[in-house]
Amino acid sequence: MNDDGEPPRTGSSVTAPGRIRRVDGALLGLVTLAAIVIVLWAVATPPWRAPDEPSHFSYIEQLVRDRTLPLWKKSLLFTDVEVSIGRTNFAGITGATSTPINVAAPSPDTSAQHPPLYYLLMSPVYALFHGASTETQLYAIRIAGAIIFAALIAVCYRFARLIFPRQRYLQLGVPLLVILHPQLGFISAGVMNDSLETLLFTLFLYQLVRFARGDFSRKRGIYLGIIAGLGMLTKSSFVLAFPCAAAVAGVLLFTRKTERKQLLKSAGLALGIAIVICSWWYIRNYVELGTFQPTMVGERYHTTSWWYLWKSTTFRFDLIASFIGNFSWLTIQLPAEVVHFFNRTIETSLIGVVAALIIARFRSGWSLIKPWLAGLFAGVLALFFLAGTYYELTVAGTQGRYLFPAIFPFWTLVLSGLVGWMPPRLRPRATALIVLAAGLFFSWALFHEFLGRVT
Repeated sequence: MNDDGEPPRTGSSVTAPGRIRRVDGALLGLVTLAAIVIVLWAVATPPWRAPDEPSHFSYIEQLVRDRTLPLWKKSLLFTDVEVSIGRTNFAGITGATSTPINVAAPSPDTSAQHPPLYYLLMSPVYALFHGASTETQLYAIRIAGAIIFAALIAVCYRFARLIFPRQRYLQLGVPLLVILHPQLGFISAGVMNDSLETLLFTLFLYQLVRFARGDFSRKRGIYLGIIAGLGMLTKSSFVLAFPCAAAVAGVLLFTRKTERKQLLKSAGLALGIAIVICSWWYIRNYVELGTFQPTMVGERYHTTSWWYLWKSTTFRFDLIASFIGNFSWLTIQLPAEVVHFFNRTIETSLIGVVAALIIARFRSGWSLIKPWLAGLFAGVLALFFLAGTYYELTVAGTQGRYLFPAIFPFWTLVLSGLVGWMPPRLRPRATALIVLAAGLFFSWALFHEFLGRVT
């Protein structure tokens, strides 16, 4: 058995000890495609059109130029960024012929509320292009983001192999759907920390599933702790990883009674390592600002009621629309028909997951996804939807990209639900058709909906 719990296959990367491992052609193809997608989005997107891109870029500038971390409500955009915003006519997407800029009154760096890991990783790229134009530096950092996105796809592929050890079509299908998700590509190609959070959260879930399968080793605890700590140094919304892990640990305490001691040791080690890695940044905020996590409070739907928000406003529609592909600071709106079709597809797939689980209980050889895994992934998705709703009501500004850390559970459940109720012999063909449809939609979204409106 290999590390994914499946027997070695002919042509796989598993070889005898001491021999060179073969390159996994599927993995190489996936990460190459992922890099191409990010470069396409990075080049196609006009300067500063990704959400809050000027402030994210200024964060990196301050790290390199001043060698200090920005501070909430005290750090401002650099003059060269303000000038570039005017020079490239940021307001042009709204039909304006120019973008007035007052360099004497620079805008605040709103990204100063974020932890520093992503910006530290991108700092060498900015430094490498020191002396070049601001736009050149911006595009260089964008293209460097292809490394993060390619790493995400590599983790998705590894994850899919872990949970679908015999279904090659799903090992490829899930990562391909992640690659072809238009809004994920657009956001990942921008200068912002969402892509790194998505990578780390997916990696955390991968390790958590290994943990849930009974690996309570010290190594697993260390992995979980390091990833959680780095995730909290990327974006504070990574805190949702902790209730996910607590729920898994809680269930295991009742189902693995003979291994409770080792389980608790591994979980405690993970928590301790995470706190050691990330706590300094949040303590620094509390000392300097009097709060662990600064935020900007606004109004959008003018309600404090969860029920009213979901039933009587456009919140659900807006959330799904911006999750799929409303671009360029959400000013390029997808047609409503596309969003409604996507909603129906999600609902159908959820019904399909339940149907597939029921059928698998009565028909041998039809099992596709383990019931506990489906439950875990559904719980992760529900947690992110609830967190997005809470954020909207208390802070405002929830967007579909806030769901991206759960992108792997999302596409795993959707694809499993669309093909899992079918006879096993039909599933590979159905998966191929779904991926083909996703590729056509991706091409349409990029070249028609996006490029057709920004050029």
